[in-house]
Amino acid sequence: MKDDVVRISIGRFDPDKIEMMKMALKATYDKLAPGIRSMSGNRGFFAGIDPENFTMVNVSFWDSVKAAKQMEHFQPMLDLAQEFIKMGVRFERPILNFEPLWTI
Repeated sequence: MKDDVVRISIGRFDPDKIEMMKMALKATYDKLAPGIRSMSGNRGFFAGIDPENFTMVNVSFWDSVKAAKQMEHFQPMLDLAQEFIKMGVRFERPILNFEPLWTI
C-alpha cells in the first residue's frame, strides 16, 4: 500500500442544476471509461453526485502518484471539465492525490 494513491476531484454546482448534472455526469461514462480503463496503474474509478450538497466527485485509485497524474493530461477529461465549467460547476483545485494510511 506504500505507493497507492486515491485521487479525488470535487465540483460544486447550484441546487437548480441537480438533474442536469446527474444526466451530464452519467453521459461522461462512454467518453471516459475506455481511456481510463486503459491507463497503466489504474485500479478503479468512481463518479458520483451528492444530491444533498450539490457536489460531484470523481474518485480513482492508482498504483502511484505518477499513474494518477496521467489524468492531468487525459484530453477527454480536460475537455469535459470545460463543458462542466460552462454549465456552472466550480471545481476545487488542486485535484488531490492522497496516500492511504490504512484500508479495510
